[in-house]
Amino acid sequence: MKHKDLLQRYEELRKRLKSKLFGQDDAIDELIKALFHIHHSPIDQPFKGLFTFFGPHNSGKVYLATLLEQESEEFQGIKVVNMAEFTDPADQKKLIGENGTLPTFVHAHPQSIIVFKDIEKCDNVIQLALMNYIFASKEERGVDCSNVLFIFTSTLGSSLIKKEDFQRFYKKDPLKAQAKFIEFIAKEKKIIYDIVESAIVPELLSVIVQNYIILFKPLEFDSIVKIAKASFKETIQKSKIEGIEKIALPKNDFIELLVLSFSPYINARRVHKKLPDFIIDLIYQAIIKAQLPIKKIVFEVSDEAKQFLEKVDKKFLENLIKQNRSVHLSWSITTQKNIVTINIQKATLFKLPLYIEPTQKPYMNYSTISFNDIAGQKHVKSHLKEIVRILKHPSMVERFHIPMPKGMLLHGPKGVGKTLLAYAFIKETELPYVMLTGSDLLDTNLIHAAYQKAKEIAPAVVFLDELDGKDGMIIPYDAISEEIDAISDEEYVFTIATALNIDAIDKNLLASERFDFLIEVPDLDMEARKFFIKKILQKPNDGKIDIDKVARYMSGLSGYEMQRVGKEAALYVIRKNLKVITEEILIEQINNIKYGQKIDKKRIRNLEKDLHKTAYHEAGHAVVSYLLLPDIKIEQVTITPRAEALGFVSYTDEFITNISKEELYNDICVALAGRLSKLKKFPQEGEDTGAAQDLEQATWEAYNLVATFGMDESLGYIHIDTLMQNVSKELFNDIIEERVAYWIEKATNDTIELIETHWEKIEKVASTLIEKEMIDGAELKKIMES
Repeated sequence: MKHKDLLQRYEELRKRLKSKLFGQDDAIDELIKALFHIHHSPIDQPFKGLFTFFGPHNSGKVYLATLLEQESEEFQGIKVVNMAEFTDPADQKKLIGENGTLPTFVHAHPQSIIVFKDIEKCDNVIQLALMNYIFASKEERGVDCSNVLFIFTSTLGSSLIKKEDFQRFYKKDPLKAQAKFIEFIAKEKKIIYDIVESAIVPELLSVIVQNYIILFKPLEFDSIVKIAKASFKETIQKSKIEGIEKIALPKNDFIELLVLSFSPYINARRVHKKLPDFIIDLIYQAIIKAQLPIKKIVFEVSDEAKQFLEKVDKKFLENLIKQNRSVHLSWSITTQKNIVTINIQKATLFKLPLYIEPTQKPYMNYSTISFNDIAGQKHVKSHLKEIVRILKHPSMVERFHIPMPKGMLLHGPKGVGKTLLAYAFIKETELPYVMLTGSDLLDTNLIHAAYQKAKEIAPAVVFLDELDGKDGMIIPYDAISEEIDAISDEEYVFTIATALNIDAIDKNLLASERFDFLIEVPDLDMEARKFFIKKILQKPNDGKIDIDKVARYMSGLSGYEMQRVGKEAALYVIRKNLKVITEEILIEQINNIKYGQKIDKKRIRNLEKDLHKTAYHEAGHAVVSYLLLPDIKIEQVTITPRAEALGFVSYTDEFITNISKEELYNDICVALAGRLSKLKKFPQEGEDTGAAQDLEQATWEAYNLVATFGMDESLGYIHIDTLMQNVSKELFNDIIEERVAYWIEKATNDTIELIETHWEKIEKVASTLIEKEMIDGAELKKIMES
């Protein structure tokens, strides 16, 4: 075919497609351009072309493929494969096996289009198998696909496509926008049997990028009106109703109001499917009411209904969804001189009921947990009670002419009581709540339903637990933002959320007037630890347990771990056929959780010698730490071999946050003291691998002293890492090496001198450790002060 004839043929095809698919002119233009390119492409490939149509639901992706088959002379047949049906790797035989869906269809229709609808919904093994099948040779496949057009469709990235700034970016620079879009898609995840994996496997995504990608915009209201008008016209033409000479086509305002009656969720597929039945029903009612020969049926709109249309814009349509409202049309049917007029007299907004069974999520509940049920967190509780007071007395806010707060986030480490504090907060407000957690937060429909439910029972609370999601989960933060933005004073809903990692949450969601309060919940304090110990002491015990001492050992444990201490101590007593829990048993369970289980001493080669060496190593750390870092309290010194260490010195959680140069240098000395003490006692055997972590710590701290904190006299106040990252990695290399070596050497010499001066104390601590395996901070203090 001549080039000119081909251009004309594709131009005519473009016009036909645009006359039947509304609102996707850009997508059609991209398709025609790609088909023209394929026709002239010199690349030899085992198929005619490979497209991926990305876009929201009901944006015309499959319909465009269907129209292409109908309107183009190149194709005689189309097969739409719903990939949501292929979630088991074993399904690949059903799809591409010898007698599978694909080869059977291609064999019968060698010039065809095959659409893989929602490619992301099938199993990833199926995705890879399908990719290999498409790129296989004719001999490998057993069928010739050289004239087959393959099309993947996907709704991935719809939230990005819907954004107006992205649409503007795409028009200005399609290639860069497409690259940004693919980067977005690559991060999309799906959950299959509780396993989080890529929505599209990287290998297939790479293939998609190398072929043709077409983006479909969400259909605007005007486009859906055009679809409705075409559907109306088609319905009238096909309906051969006896006794009616003519049915006039309505004007746009009539069609627009009809479309609005499908709100709040107006989509092309629903309108196209439901509208014909609605029209036939209207005409049927007109025939019954007229009860005479009808010459003509006309459709009109009253002035009042036209005025309603004047306020319909994009914001109005968005609010219909957010407020769960629809448009009710009031009708009149009049007859005059054999002409029947179907008139929309009035359009009014009304609130839709929420059709959710009581047993289904989300459901309403009331909290029974109070602040008195929660250990510690005194300052957090106080802050929460202040917020409760605001929610109970809105006049406090009104006086300052600011809107009511809409949300609060509790963030902090695992097991510090965030969820319990949220429950207690809700109880204090005396409001009902609707809760979503875990995978619930992936479902935008469920999120919307939760807020609708809360509005229905307003004032109420929506509780979003684990808002940062588990690894790999992509939380639809935009959807949550939209729901919070739609909250009004008349239907007041307060959102409370919890998270481990505040940085994982979209910053737009954390903006003021969405989450007005961001409250950090810290590690459990001494009061909380004592609360858990008192719970443990309700179990049979010897009455000699020092609550303060055990509380110090528990520093750093979460609430879950503290509960576990009590349970495991009880189980230990039962296993060993003992009568009561003792302090020693409790501390042992704490150490098991914090540092790992004890190692069977039979597994240690040269047991006695290794224990002696470890005793002097840990004694060196403990004594030098006691002398140089008096503000950091030692919890215990032990040579009991465990999974994570043969011995260790542990500290309480009362650390200094702002460290001086002297303290940092002293920390280096403490790290080196273990090996140096062991070398003094065992000159021939003291140098072993046991000091690897100590040396790593000392070297890293010396480097930070020089390169990060500007504490070295030779280099001055320079942050070396900034220069290395932004200017050159070669800068200051030699002098950094020289100064790090200097500080390590200086610390080594000073520590040796300190060990010599206080060797008697080190000997005493080491001999006590050899005898008892463990000494606590109080006993160490006695030795040092004796």
